[in-house]
Amino acid sequence: MPDETESTATYRLNEGDLALDVPATWRDETLHVLRLAAEGQATASLVITREVLPLGMEVTDYVSAELARLHTTLPDFVQIGRVPVRWPDVVADAVLTRWRSSEGLMDQITACRLAEGRNLLIFTATHPAPMAAAAYEALLSAISSFVPRSKPDGAPPAA
Repeated sequence: MPDETESTATYRLNEGDLALDVPATWRDETLHVLRLAAEGQATASLVITREVLPLGMEVTDYVSAELARLHTTLPDFVQIGRVPVRWPDVVADAVLTRWRSSEGLMDQITACRLAEGRNLLIFTATHPAPMAAAAYEALLSAISSFVPRSKPDGAPPAA
């Protein structure tokens, strides 16, 4: 059982550092939403979320379970394909999908990777369908550009 009195010293945000004194059992569940600027029109977004990968489950199992869940919850959900995402420390598949929102058809790129331990990063890029080739390349390039931070002791993060 983790020591709940153990605390962290710093939480990093893009804008700076936040001093925290919280139990070590707390998890980072921040959500990052990046959206291309567009005046009065639908545009692309890149959302980065975090989850803990359940014990006994691999990233590929998680992706399969998520695809099954989305197929039952999103209208007109279809998987279009898969493409490799090459990060510096691991290669994974990005899943290309299409589904219907209240705003119309959406194209989506989703890629998952372990960060540290069982912590999973989920990259989801969404664009109104059909996604233009330039937008697709830019979003996939943004996802592929992720470089994990080294651990404080200088050891590389777990893949």
